[in-house]
Amino acid sequence: MNLFRIIAVFILLFLSAPSISTADDSEDFSEAYGFLETGEYLKAYNILVRLCETNRSSIDADRYLFYKAKAAYYAELSAESRAAFGRLILSYRRSSYVPYCHFFLANIDFRYGRFGQAVESYLQAYILSSDEELTGMAARSIAGTAGAPNAAVVKRVLAASMPRSRRCDLVVVIARELIAQRNYQSARTLLESCNSTEAARLYNETSQMITRQVGLGVVLPLSGELQRFGEAILNGIKLGLDQYTTGTGEDIKLTTYDTGGKNLEAARVIRALSEENIAAVIGPLTSEETAVASAVLACGDLPLIAPAASQSGLTQLSSSCFQLQPNLDRQGIMMAEFARMDLGADTAAIITPTSADQISMAEAFANRFQQMGGTILTTEYFRVRETDFGPYVKDIKSLMLGELLNPTIFVTDEGDTIEAEAVPIWIDCIYIPADPSQLKMLLPQIHFYNLNTVLLGNDGWGNKDIYRLG
Repeated sequence: MNLFRIIAVFILLFLSAPSISTADDSEDFSEAYGFLETGEYLKAYNILVRLCETNRSSIDADRYLFYKAKAAYYAELSAESRAAFGRLILSYRRSSYVPYCHFFLANIDFRYGRFGQAVESYLQAYILSSDEELTGMAARSIAGTAGAPNAAVVKRVLAASMPRSRRCDLVVVIARELIAQRNYQSARTLLESCNSTEAARLYNETSQMITRQVGLGVVLPLSGELQRFGEAILNGIKLGLDQYTTGTGEDIKLTTYDTGGKNLEAARVIRALSEENIAAVIGPLTSEETAVASAVLACGDLPLIAPAASQSGLTQLSSSCFQLQPNLDRQGIMMAEFARMDLGADTAAIITPTSADQISMAEAFANRFQQMGGTILTTEYFRVRETDFGPYVKDIKSLMLGELLNPTIFVTDEGDTIEAEAVPIWIDCIYIPADPSQLKMLLPQIHFYNLNTVLLGNDGWGNKDIYRLG
């Protein structure tokens, strides 16, 4: 009986043991490898797909799978590449290819802007690597991601589990990159976790830089729906600081905070910054965020520079709040003054959407225009998603012609008859505080109904499509 059990165990071991690749498989792999070297990645990929399907229990299965994933990566088959690298990591945990898989996965995440995931994968490649070249590439890649949005490199490195000596080597590489970016505070925070000679030297260097540095906080939405707007402003700030440093030799410490577009988060960050030794804050982005931030600073003196908020009354919440964007009322007031003083307009009409911001500008225009002695003939309100503006234009023309819906026929000097709607009418100016999407439909209809005037608008008129309308 015992003999039968021994034979059964032997058979099971034999059946579960990995098979040896055949000579044909080796030849196929050599061919695929040759295609990889010559840049014919799709040909290599197709061969390796076949090898993986027919050699799932082979001792070379992980090698075939790795090179299949690699061929897909270079052939820009991202989904196939990512799936193959992930499968290798899960199925062949002890494979020597696993660290390389993490590195390639990190590259894919970085390519698609998933910077936090990229850092995690680079860290795994660095921790598991026994290849000096791969270790160096992973360390440099982590450092190169330090300035990317939501990468949180310092936080992730400090949380990662790895031998002390390897951590110190990585910390030094990242710290040098952070110092090059003038992000001295993050570099010092990272260097505190390491006691090597080079780390201590860099720590002292960053400490000296911090004491000589002017602090500037940037509070913007670097995630969420408004991320692209926040990133655009942040890039402009960095460009301006680089130009300033180049021109003056003075260094400014820039510390960024992500509000996610949330009002309470903006208030929390601003309150914390008001207690730190910084010169000023740039942000937040929206009028709503800026309102709560200004309210937080009502009893303080920290300068708050709002780059994009345009709501009226924000600067009244705090004497240290400054708006770079003209507020909505100011836009209307300035246009009214332009109409009266520069154009010499005595009368004006207003066509405005019914959204709160546009009505605010329209009312400011009307009030200032009338204060300066002008006359507002009429204010026409249209719905935000309106497409037919004929009735509003006709209402304005009817002020000059009487009841426009009456089928009166007009006669030209040459004796020709024309419909009332086609009669040319002149009015000093029309103020239209509308968005580009609305203007593209409204302006041609004003022209169609032969209403001749000087058209005045708001900042929405700066759109290139509106300019092209002529």
